Amino acid sequence: MTVTNWGDNPSNLPALLVYTPSNLASNPPIVVGLHPCGGSGPQFMAEFDIPAFADELGFPVLYPTSGVEDGINCWDCWSNKSLSHNGGGESQGVAAMVSWALKHFNGDPSRVFAIGASSGGMFGNVLAATYPNLFAGIASWSGVPAGCFAGATSSTPANPDQSCATGAKARTLSAAQWAALALGSYPGYTGARPKMLITHGTADTVVSILNFNAQLAQWSTVLGLTFTRNITGDPTANWKRIVYGDGTKLIGFEVAGGGHIPPFQDKATFQFFGLLGGTATTTVGTTTSATTTTTSNTGTPSGGTGCSTAKYGQCGGIGFTGCTTCASGSTCKFSNDYYSQCL
Repeated sequence: MTVTNWGDNPSNLPALLVYTPSNLASNPPIVVGLHPCGGSGPQFMAEFDIPAFADELGFPVLYPTSGVEDGINCWDCWSNKSLSHNGGGESQGVAAMVSWALKHFNGDPSRVFAIGASSGGMFGNVLAATYPNLFAGIASWSGVPAGCFAGATSSTPANPDQSCATGAKARTLSAAQWAALALGSYPGYTGARPKMLITHGTADTVVSILNFNAQLAQWSTVLGLTFTRNITGDPTANWKRIVYGDGTKLIGFEVAGGGHIPPFQDKATFQFFGLLGGTATTTVGTTTSATTTTTSNTGTPSGGTGCSTAKYGQCGGIGFTGCTTCASGSTCKFSNDYYSQCL
């Protein structure tokens, strides 16, 4: 179903897509899916196989769509409004969607989670900083730390200041400075903080792997955790689990040779959130492992037809099921086996 009257919407976000499982659990968790640049709520529902687990576990999934920034759908990760608790930006609008869903579905306020990729992963970090009172956990794929785009004029690929995406800021800011940016989004807040799962590919040519390290530095400092160990081949080959503390509040997944937006590790994510039992070591569902043998994507991968992707949006890659045709004025350019982009 689609919802337009969820409450606060100071940035005029478009209609909210809500996936509701046929067997809704009593007092269910609430999960939010955050799309990448050029995407939308419906696009992200097809890209990350969250609905399969929603059906199994009985929770609804909220798929918001960002406002149109610089002509493309990128989340606002730069403005003071969005980087501030109740600041009147997109973060406030998404927080209101969660509040609506908790009431509408009689949801469990202690089990609210968000999963985002690229711009959505960046925005997941923003939500962790601006609404730690609302979210119990965030999973960020190919994102950047909260506040990384502060001081810029946008958080899109067209932004002339790319010091965040290229990792220039990650090279210069300390862990304490990153933590201060996150804590400054909700001054005076002393309550619980969400658990964080951070994933990044070492060969990401869109968002520097240096931002992976910066996110881990930011949240380990905020959460008061220290690095404890690495686990190679977890949750699958060529992946490495980086553990902080006892691994229940902060972990990283470094993907050796992985490009932009590595395959979604659904089982590992929901186990980390505490929605599935056990410790994730394998993938389930339709996830494609990082070791799958395939022909390199040349810009015409299999996927959705009869639709088009906006400029700067994803148009192909291993595991990608969205639109493969680019909007007028852009063409699908191969970046790596996991990511092609309309440029």
